[in-house]
Amino acid sequence: MGCARTPFFDLTVYNDWPQFEDYVKGVAHDNPSFVQLKTIGRSREGRPLLGVRIGKPAPAGRRKIAVWLDGGNHAREWPAFHVAVYFIEKLVNGYLVDDKITKYVDTLDIYVFPVLNPDGFVYSRTSSRATIRQWRKNRAPENCTGTGPFQTDLCCEGVDLNRNYDIGFSHNNYPFNNPCSDEFQGPRPFSEPESRAVRDFVMSSEIYGRLYALVSMHTHGQLWILPYNYHKRTYPQDFKDLETLANKAADRVFAYRETKYRVGTAADMLGTATGGATDWIKKNTPTKYVYVLELPPDMKTWFAFQVKPHWLIPIGKETWLGIEVIFDQVIEETKNFQPTIEPSGNNKTEISRSPRFRQL
Repeated sequence: MGCARTPFFDLTVYNDWPQFEDYVKGVAHDNPSFVQLKTIGRSREGRPLLGVRIGKPAPAGRRKIAVWLDGGNHAREWPAFHVAVYFIEKLVNGYLVDDKITKYVDTLDIYVFPVLNPDGFVYSRTSSRATIRQWRKNRAPENCTGTGPFQTDLCCEGVDLNRNYDIGFSHNNYPFNNPCSDEFQGPRPFSEPESRAVRDFVMSSEIYGRLYALVSMHTHGQLWILPYNYHKRTYPQDFKDLETLANKAADRVFAYRETKYRVGTAADMLGTATGGATDWIKKNTPTKYVYVLELPPDMKTWFAFQVKPHWLIPIGKETWLGIEVIFDQVIEETKNFQPTIEPSGNNKTEISRSPRFRQL
C-alpha cells in the first residue's frame, strides 16, 4: 500500500521560498489521509508560516502525543530549512513502506515547520553580498534607536526572532538592545508576528498538553543545546533526563560518520542568549524534551552557515538518526499516557498552566 508520495524537491541545491511553499502545500494536498497543512500565522510581509502535521488520525475521543521539528528562525541558516524538508520526505515516503516510520506516523502527530522566518530567508537570497546573504533577522521596519562606534540614532531593520521571546528579556541586554545588532531582541517581547504565531500555536488547544518533544534546527556548530540559555548554570528540574537523551541521540549521530556533537546549554558552552524560543517553550509549557540543534560544520569553521549543498542529504541522514532516538524515547515514555482533552469552563486557565500528561 506504499502509495504516499511527495512533490519533487531537489535537496542537492539550495531552494528559494516559493519551492518550500509549493512543496509543503503539495505534500499535504497529495497525502490527505495522514498529512495536514498547518498555517500558524503570517510574517511581517504577509507570508504564511507553513508546516505539516504528519500522523494517522487518532481514534475518536483520543489524542495522540505530538512532537515538533522546525528549521529555525534565522534567515541565513538555509541548511536547517532543507534538513526539515528531508525529514518530511523521510516520514511521508516511508509511511507503510518502512516499519519504523509507519510506527512513528501511526503513534505520533509529527509537526514539521521548515521555515519560520520566510521574509528574512527571501531577503537573504536576493544578493550574494555578505550583508544580505548573511542576514539573520526578520524584516521588521527600521528602528532608529541604533548605536554604532561613536554614533547614535542609527536606523536599522529587522529583529532576531530568537531573542524576541519573553524570557530573560531586558532593555539592558547588550547588544540585544541595539537595533543595529544582528541579535536585536526587538522593542518588547513578542513584538514580532512570527514569534507570536509560534507562541500562540504551542499554547493552543491543538497541541498544548500533548507536545512531548521539540527540536529546532539551526546552523552551525555541531551543538546539541539544552535549556536554559538565558542565564549561565540555569537548568530545568528534569535537566538530567534531557541530557541523557541528548547524549544518546548524539552518540547515534556520531556512529554514522563520526559527526561529533557537544551537548550542553549554549549559555554554558558559548554565552547567554536571552529571549530564545526553546527556552520560553520549556519554561511555559509541559513539553519535556526541548532542544536546539546547531547542525554541521563545527565551530572550527568560522561563519559557515551555508555548507556546500552536496552536504544537505548526508546531514539530513545523520541528523534523522538522532531524531529517531528521540521519537523512540517519546513513544516509550508515553505509552501509558492519555493527553487530556482541552478543558472547558471557567477553570481553564488554571488547568492549562499545569502539565497535562496524565497517567492512565
